[in-house]
Amino acid sequence: MDVSLISLRDSPCPVSFVSAGDVQGSRFCCDSRQVSRGDIFVALRGIASDGHDFIESAVASGAAGVVVERPNPRIAVPQCIVRNSRQAWAWIAMAQFDFPQKNLTLAGVTGTNGKTTVAWLLRTILQECGHRSGLIGTIQYCDGRSTHPATLTTPDSPDLARLFRQMVTIGTTHCVMEVSSHALVQERCSAFQLATAAITNVTRDHFDYHGTFENYVAAKAMISKLLPPEQPLLLGTDDAGVREVRSVLGDRPVLTFGFQETSDYQVRVTSSAVSGQDVSLRLQGHEIQFRTPLVGRHNALNLLTAAALAEQMGVDPDRIRNGLQKITSIPGRMESIDLGQDFLVLVDYAHTPDGITQVIATARTLSKGRVIIAFGAGGDRDREKRPLMAQAASAADVVVVTSDNPRSESPTAIIDDICKGFSEHEFVHRINDREEGIRTALKQAGSGDVVLITGRGHEATQQIGNRSISFDDRKVTRRVLKEILANKTPQPGNKS
Repeated sequence: MDVSLISLRDSPCPVSFVSAGDVQGSRFCCDSRQVSRGDIFVALRGIASDGHDFIESAVASGAAGVVVERPNPRIAVPQCIVRNSRQAWAWIAMAQFDFPQKNLTLAGVTGTNGKTTVAWLLRTILQECGHRSGLIGTIQYCDGRSTHPATLTTPDSPDLARLFRQMVTIGTTHCVMEVSSHALVQERCSAFQLATAAITNVTRDHFDYHGTFENYVAAKAMISKLLPPEQPLLLGTDDAGVREVRSVLGDRPVLTFGFQETSDYQVRVTSSAVSGQDVSLRLQGHEIQFRTPLVGRHNALNLLTAAALAEQMGVDPDRIRNGLQKITSIPGRMESIDLGQDFLVLVDYAHTPDGITQVIATARTLSKGRVIIAFGAGGDRDREKRPLMAQAASAADVVVVTSDNPRSESPTAIIDDICKGFSEHEFVHRINDREEGIRTALKQAGSGDVVLITGRGHEATQQIGNRSISFDDRKVTRRVLKEILANKTPQPGNKS
């Protein structure tokens, strides 16, 4: 449902006008190449280009007005001057769909690692309560009825508005969102308010975009602006990066969660095995205990985070426990590949130094033998984290460095960067081809070992140059593992 006419004078953002008392329109565009006659052009600042450099081109294409951060004296059409055009763009996007966010209860999760798991867990809890619930995140977008693969962890503002409208149309009442640091800096979510939010952890990632850890911390802290002033932000106390976030929040009310007894929400792992772990979650005034097939301390924290968010949304403890118990696995997150082999194979999305550290630590608790890891690093991304990933991977017994999503970079050059982080005495398998890298890791495995295939998790395609090829680590691992097991199985009539 598109509204017919939007007045920028109605925007909650401070506005002023040049050559008009208002700028009104029914169609808005932020790409000067796509402007049609009568559109309102919104100039957005980006990393590679600035929309303000294309204002005159947009007007020449027929733009009837512009939204800008600084006036342009060389154009004759009405201009709406705003402090932050991305913030205005987010509001315009919601206005075009008649503000669907007003009819949704929204929860947000940010952090370097754990966002996807927490979001899936919380959505399941809300469904247990009978709420039709949407999900927006790294793996998929779900409007409460249908799903499709995600393109961005947090969609651009127009896509968010369209998703929200779909949700409201079919009767969805709640939505859980992963909120990326990019989305926060780019104000994609600035036109709506969250009912509750959490920061799981803040460790090194996305420095190719944010530049420094301080900037990354500041970006994550921006999620607090999406909450009502009185609503506490949930913070993971076991993470040093989140403690840095707390130092920049000022007087924002917070509630903490973690393993520490001093946390407002606390988790304890009472027993663990390959099949799962028993956890006890201390909420505010209640304690719930249950067994979960999700293994590892990091997953214990994810369970606690989802439970804390749910309690902040008014869910009672029994429904929280019932919802959490329903989750048996999450796509590409410590996902087990079991074809009857005598070793454990896990596919995980871990693609940061901290993520690799966490999955290896979990594998140690599950292994009766060695831990074997195959991993790589994405191209056109933070290069400085590559040797740090190697240092983290050194905690495994056998390491295979292979290709990830090389994009425009040479896979060999990426592997070279990674391997700078290994000590000279460490033996590392270097395999450019990812399928061969996975095969090499699996062939190393013996009884009681744990093999970790990390970096891509749920992803179904691999980005090589300007090509996107079909490549799902889980499918490839199953196929390769099946071949290896078939070759090991004695054939009828043959001596073993």
